[in-house]
Amino acid sequence: KMIKQFEELLLSTKREGIEALLEFIRKSDFYTAPASTRFHSCHEGGLLEHSLNVYKCLKEKENNTMWAEVYKDIPKESLIICALLHDLCKTYFYVPTKKSRKTGRTLSNGKPEWEDYMGYEIDDKIPLGHGEKSVMIASKYIELTNDELYAIRFHMGWSEPKEVYNAVGKAMAKHKLVLALHEADQEATYLLEEEC
Repeated sequence: KMIKQFEELLLSTKREGIEALLEFIRKSDFYTAPASTRFHSCHEGGLLEHSLNVYKCLKEKENNTMWAEVYKDIPKESLIICALLHDLCKTYFYVPTKKSRKTGRTLSNGKPEWEDYMGYEIDDKIPLGHGEKSVMIASKYIELTNDELYAIRFHMGWSEPKEVYNAVGKAMAKHKLVLALHEADQEATYLLEEEC
């Protein structure tokens, strides 16, 4: 159901090359990958879930009086493109791995009890950064508008290294979609999703 919604939304943009991009996504691990190793949606299918949650939060801003005026200048397809492709960089990024954790119980010898579980670790097969990698992958298939390019590139906002803060601030001032996407990403992460 989530895959169908994701694909229908992307196809609704009618962006030239979107079918080829969807083919790349289908052949990748995008639909099965987690969104993170432990912070949010760190389960199979978490990346797809997170992308749709970000779209939900980004679209909801249309109903916010503070954003309503700004959104008049942002095409609907830009909301779809930015939300659904902002973490394209996480394809071929995580691998399932066996991990251990404390159970919270104590053994008879007084030592903590441990259990094995399946989790994820990072194995970045395309080490091109984060937002910039999402822009590069998407741009191989579709043409991004300037708003989309900046929004996807700087969607991490102030989580970027401090050396990039000046660029983040300038991008947000020039392209309001950067701030909207950053906020939607944070809202999805902390309001709609669970930490593992």
